Formats: sequence, structure tokens, C-alpha cells
Amino acid sequence: MSPGTRGLLLDSDVLAEIRRTRPNPTVVAFLRRRSHRTLFLSALSLGELKGLYPHRETDRWLDELVERFEDHVLDVDPAVARAWAGRSSPESILRLGQRSSTSWTGAAVEGLIAATAEVHGLTVVSAKADVFRSWGVDAQDPWREA
Repeated sequence: MSPGTRGLLLDSDVLAEIRRTRPNPTVVAFLRRRSHRTLFLSALSLGELKGLYPHRETDRWLDELVERFEDHVLDVDPAVARAWAGRSSPESILRLGQRSSTSWTGAAVEGLIAATAEVHGLTVVSAKADVFRSWGVDAQDPWREA
């Protein structure tokens, strides 16, 4: 990335949207205005997508995503785990989960994705931008923000 260009960490809802037969044109336009080199995925999002779409064609699509994003698929490594642990407790995860209408597990995954964004200096792109902001990271909602 060039200096001053902030990378974007695409949440699973954005990836699911672009997989649709007729994706939201605002989301498509948002992504088209960005360089592919600035886009990143969390390995956790790949797992979420596999859980949402447990079909054989999903495996091919996920393989294509991993191939297309190559070294832009980010794992939960020790730095991410420490960043997440530094701001999370069972109580805070439950509180955030209640606010975002997700399960405890879903809130924990959101926290790990937020920690990934923090460690790598990325902005999370998600329909749940407010939830990610509550984790203390920059976030954009491509359904609402240009």
C-alpha cells in the first residue's frame, strides 16, 4: 500500500453480499473504488461463510477468495489474541453481543476481527460498522457510506 492509504478489512457480510446474484449496487461501487491491494480478509470470515453456506460450491468460492487475496488473508496470531484479550471480558462480550443481536460466540468473533483490524492498522468494512466502532476500531458501512 502507498503511504497514507489505509487498508480495509472486509467482514463476512460484505463478502456474502458480493456473492449474491444481484449484489447491492452501493456496496459494489464502494468496493470498485478501492484498489484490490488495500483489501484484506480475516480467516475468521472464511469460517463464518462456510457456516452460513455449507454447500460444495461454497468450498470452491472460498478457495477462489483465498487464491485471489493470497497474502491478504489474515490469521488470528498472538498479537491479535493479545489485542482482543486486552479489551474483552465475558461481560463486555455479552454486552456487545446484546447490543448487536448476536450470540456470545458471534460477539467474540466480532471482537477478534476488530483486534485484527487494530493490529494491522485497517478499517473494518461491515454493515455492523457501529458494532466494530464500539470495539474501538475504525469502521465503514458500505451500504450507507461512500
